[in-house]
Amino acid sequence: MAFFRKLGPLVLALLSISALGQNHVLDPVVRDLCGKRVALLGESPLHGSGTTFELKATLVRRLVDECHYNAFFNESGTYDFLNIQKKLKAGEPITQPMLAAAIGGLWAAREVDPMISFLLEKANAGTVFLGGLDDQLQRGTYAQHQMPADLTQYLQGDARQNCLHILERHTLWQYTNDAPYSPKDKALILACVDQIEAAASASRSANAIYDLAMLRSLRHSLAGDFASDAAGKDAAAASFNDRDRSMYRNFQSWMSRLPAGSKVIVWTAANHAAKDLSGVPSEETMVSLGSYIHREFGRRAFALAFSAYSGSYARTGQKPRQWDVAPPTSLEGKAFAAGSSDTRYLNSAQLKKAGAVAARAVSADFKTARWDKVLDGLVILREDRPPTFGKQ
Repeated sequence: MAFFRKLGPLVLALLSISALGQNHVLDPVVRDLCGKRVALLGESPLHGSGTTFELKATLVRRLVDECHYNAFFNESGTYDFLNIQKKLKAGEPITQPMLAAAIGGLWAAREVDPMISFLLEKANAGTVFLGGLDDQLQRGTYAQHQMPADLTQYLQGDARQNCLHILERHTLWQYTNDAPYSPKDKALILACVDQIEAAASASRSANAIYDLAMLRSLRHSLAGDFASDAAGKDAAAASFNDRDRSMYRNFQSWMSRLPAGSKVIVWTAANHAAKDLSGVPSEETMVSLGSYIHREFGRRAFALAFSAYSGSYARTGQKPRQWDVAPPTSLEGKAFAAGSSDTRYLNSAQLKKAGAVAARAVSADFKTARWDKVLDGLVILREDRPPTFGKQ
């Protein structure tokens, strides 16, 4: 197709993405994002693509340095980021392990490390605001290990000890086959949340605003437990919609803390970044975080996704798996039908010109959709690879 021939060759240094500042792989992407208020950077929902991680990490740095973005929100848990803001507000510098834990194990890869160092410096300098969007509790985090003790400090005596035990049992998931998580446990947790909220609201502590936000997210995280009788696809859509609606609430809360006119990067999966999933087969009833943001910001928001023609992927602790090579009739296949470039970027106009075509832009499977209705731009790699986990 003619519109692919107009894209021109782009060079991707797969093993030295830190050098991207000297080449032009991301130049057209940066140009499209520079004038926006919200840049949603989506990746495969499998979260196992190393080259994509590198490109996204480099893009974050360029958006901050060249386009004056001043906030970074991650799909991971909001609790650790609330604790980060608590520390910064008190004049305490945050550390690399603290930020790495907040961003989470899905992105605990060498490809992301330079971005973490970059954001750490900017956050401690007060030039980039950091936030998390998810209400889910994650392993190896402040939320799992320290948050219960911080929250129960508002209580006294037996109430404090009882609620500390109840919250720690949940955040550390100390349930067993003989005593599994049950509706009774949920009720005990919510009763403690009620007690702590009342005490924190009456407190004069400077930390109360952050701790109350943690309690609200903890309450939201429990809302769907034992409540749904839906099954199969409907249950998956309901869970997705609840989560994305909650992430949008947290997005709004973080935005309320920022100066007017702030420019925000959102690091997430492509299905969460999408501006509309109603035209994507099997995802028609899913209402994404990106759809709420686009409804609020219109053309000032930009949903970008990454896909690959071929290669492999792996999450932390998993063995690499091969991507199916893209069919010639797919968007990825057509992108590399001619030319020798390793990366193609399709902007909104080019996606529109492509029409309805199969792609794995927001899922692991190829689905046929009008992708200009779903995304504002798509970066396609000739070959992706798994992230590099562990220390050098």
